[in-house]
Amino acid sequence: MKVSLSAFVLAAALGLGFALPSSAHQEIAGNLKIGHPWIREAEAGAPSTYACIIEIKNDGDEPETLLGATVDGAGTGVLYQIIEKDGHFSSKPVENGLLIKPHGSIELSPSTYQFRFKNITKALTEDSMVEGTLVFEKLHSVPVHFMVEPDDTAPKEDAAQGQDAAHGGHPM
Repeated sequence: MKVSLSAFVLAAALGLGFALPSSAHQEIAGNLKIGHPWIREAEAGAPSTYACIIEIKNDGDEPETLLGATVDGAGTGVLYQIIEKDGHFSSKPVENGLLIKPHGSIELSPSTYQFRFKNITKALTEDSMVEGTLVFEKLHSVPVHFMVEPDDTAPKEDAAQGQDAAHGGHPM
């Protein structure tokens, strides 16, 4: 059997990518598949940071609601919705959590929803994992591992807009 060099290189690159600490990871809690929870790197003493999740998929027949999150060294996070209008970004707290419909999914990307954490007490260092929890309505507190990543993809909010100006601005 003949294998092309490019196929070999691709397979090796994919294998190496899955072995690196920054590769995507998935956690399972009940009927939920939690795809790659991550938190933005921050120095100890930083005023804030944020966390996102690539996807939470509900394989069950009942809805579930994501209510909150905690991260070791960053405390309890508040869920915010990111709002874009005419190229300007603002945000607002999500009051009642995010519903995950049966056999549905949600995404917390830097431009849709974020958990924001204030008063970072220990360094969140790139390419490391930090323990935390996701809080759900029915499953309650679910332990997860957040990958610490650098991220400059989050939209920049206008300092004069929205409630965040009173809350110290966007955690960038």
